[in-house]
Amino acid sequence: MSTPDQPDQNPQPGGTPSGPPAYGAPQPGQPQQEPQAPQYGAPQAPQYGSQPPQAPQYGAPQASPVPGGTPSYAAPAQDPGKTMGIVGLVLSFLGCLSIVGLILSIVALNKSKKAGYKNGVALAGIIVGAVVLVISIVVGIVLGIGIGAVAEKCEELGPGTHYENGIEYTCPG
Repeated sequence: MSTPDQPDQNPQPGGTPSGPPAYGAPQPGQPQQEPQAPQYGAPQAPQYGSQPPQAPQYGAPQASPVPGGTPSYAAPAQDPGKTMGIVGLVLSFLGCLSIVGLILSIVALNKSKKAGYKNGVALAGIIVGAVVLVISIVVGIVLGIGIGAVAEKCEELGPGTHYENGIEYTCPG
């Protein structure tokens, strides 16, 4: 033992002269080992004070980012294509915008599928958009044929108002 006037001539490795050895330091009388690098794929010992990672549970209070703060609650995950699916469905009902609604509904359904959700609103938007688009195309073709027939009849009759087979034709002059 040494006195305060004469410090210990052989300090213990890893320890303080007047206390126990530090955590992880070799004990007195044990051979010293050189630190080894962990092997690839070898299991690692957990670090002191570390905890295994855990997934947050729905509705479970989360640790506050401010020490001493109140715990916050995790918001439920939302479908990323839900709003776009609603917009797509609404636009699908409009004849001239049904193609836009159809495209938005398809994009919304794909976003929802990637996130693991089912999006019935987007599916309805696809169906309604496709049906309204087909009806719009048919109506456009019928109107085009009708306007073409009236234009052809006006060429035959000339400018003015004409009555033929109970039908009145007003042709521009």
